Amino acid sequence: MQQFRNLLKGWLGKLLLVIFILPFAFFGIEGIFNSSGSQDVAFTVNGVEISKIEVNRGIENQRRNLKQQMGGNIDDSFLTDDMLRPRVVEGLIQKELIRQASEKEGLAVSSNLVKSYVRSLPQFQDESGEFSNDKLETLLVQANFSKARLFDAVQESMVLEQLQSGIGKTAFITKPELEHVVKLNDQKRVVSFSTLKAAPLKDSIELTEEEIEDYYQANQRQYRTEEKVMVHYVTIGLDDFAADIKVEEADIVSAYDEYVKSLDAQERRRASHVLVEINDDRSEQEALERITEVQEKLQAGESFEALANEYSDDIATAPAGGDLDFAGRGLYDGAFEDALFALQSEGDTSDIVKTEFGYHLIKLTGIEKPEAVPFDEKKAELVAELKQDLAREKLDVAIDDISRKAYESGDLQIISEDYESPVETTDFFTARGGSGVAADSDFIAAAFSDTVLNEGHNSEVVELPDNKVAVLRLAEHQPARDQSLEEVRAQVSSALLQQKMRQLAQDKAEQIVEKLKAGSELAAIAEEFDLEWKENVEITRQSGDVSRSVISTAYEMPKPTESTISAKKVSLPSGDQEIVVLNKVIEGEFDLSETEIMQAKSSASQQFGNQDFNNYVASLKDSAEIEMR
Repeated sequence: MQQFRNLLKGWLGKLLLVIFILPFAFFGIEGIFNSSGSQDVAFTVNGVEISKIEVNRGIENQRRNLKQQMGGNIDDSFLTDDMLRPRVVEGLIQKELIRQASEKEGLAVSSNLVKSYVRSLPQFQDESGEFSNDKLETLLVQANFSKARLFDAVQESMVLEQLQSGIGKTAFITKPELEHVVKLNDQKRVVSFSTLKAAPLKDSIELTEEEIEDYYQANQRQYRTEEKVMVHYVTIGLDDFAADIKVEEADIVSAYDEYVKSLDAQERRRASHVLVEINDDRSEQEALERITEVQEKLQAGESFEALANEYSDDIATAPAGGDLDFAGRGLYDGAFEDALFALQSEGDTSDIVKTEFGYHLIKLTGIEKPEAVPFDEKKAELVAELKQDLAREKLDVAIDDISRKAYESGDLQIISEDYESPVETTDFFTARGGSGVAADSDFIAAAFSDTVLNEGHNSEVVELPDNKVAVLRLAEHQPARDQSLEEVRAQVSSALLQQKMRQLAQDKAEQIVEKLKAGSELAAIAEEFDLEWKENVEITRQSGDVSRSVISTAYEMPKPTESTISAKKVSLPSGDQEIVVLNKVIEGEFDLSETEIMQAKSSASQQFGNQDFNNYVASLKDSAEIEMR
């Protein structure tokens, strides 16, 4: 970790931050868009509260993902909240522990870097590959997410990626370990396997009234309705003010001038540098004398790149002649940045510059600056932006007025009339959210707040992601309640049938495994249990024509011997059972070229790094104070 912290403080480390975040690709953008506001607490991690709504949404995401993986071929009764919650809670605990560790280590990402990363994402680019604010706004509206919350979530995830990369990249592997890993990874296995389908077993199952009653009593909580609300609401947005706004020509000209000036901030410069560090082995005076020597050789006509290779203490850039590639403002140390952007032309070299890292000489090797769009082409966009800014000012004033009226009024009618916006009504929705405006987490939080739900008042002003605000009021409340057996008889019967079907399939699969271990032939098993075997199939860990469950099971099984049969069953989410017989193990070989050895070493180190990170997170959890509510 110390090595990683030192790296982050160096020049290469700052540039590597860009590289580290590339695999992030939005964490699964859905995971960000499903973040939630404050609700009742589900658990705390070292005092930090995690809301119930965040857990519930995680469960819904997990349920949806599993159903998609199964092609929709799975009964909802199998994917209960109780079954999914432990995995979701564990994931949220790990995420919070990593966030706290990143904060403790002082890891950070600048807002400029976050914005640059978001602008680089293809989701927000037009057909020409340029960033499109319209596409960004459209996607955010569709996802009921604000731009500020998006940037906060991206920034947090980029910091987490730093920590994972920092720990993972410190892993290394010895040659004996590499040889073992390569042989293990290249190991092949010969298997025979078959699938025992659960669905046909339904016809042999009969449910008694007593069984249905017992199942209902044992799982009654599962059939409890969720608390629901229906609310009236009024929305006011920028569009309500923008139509009547007129923009003066002088303001448009001024905005264009500001736009032209803003291009300077987007300028990127490519630089090479020679760094002479001040450290325990070199005093400040010695460092100054060494960099002065380099400067004199430059003035005598020697190559900057050759001198960087010889003298620079930046081991990451010295072999490349000190090249730092292109970067904008805000990435480098202040003194370094000032000196770089003070250089006039490509090829110019700075005077000696002192930073926290030591002494530098800087050479400007490239300049990138966006060209200004002509005024006539930019005018329509500027007018739209100015109208939006003026509309925002009017909306901000309106919000204060709306807040006062919401507090003083016993309904929403005054707000509706004054702002010519109709009172609308949602469908019933739960604390998990609903459709339309009821999918917004802040709207949900307001609907279930004490002010609205228990005291019967209007809510405070709620900011919505599509440049609108809302005030809401309770229309109807349905408390959570236990449903009677008669109300849910069909659901209970279906769930019980699925359970018995899965259990029957498991029992038959266990019988098959026992018969195989006792020496029964595959043909006899096939005839008795109506199975079709795929025999003597040679697989690798990466085989694409065999299911992952068969592959993972086969590689978990012990090698068969002359006196023992290696057979195992694995249960699938659908209730089906896969029977796997391991016939033979073909050991891998370590026969690689030097290039292949380097590639294998890199891959194995990554595997070790991932394991190191998992162990690190486990250690964080062992020492954490976690309180379930």
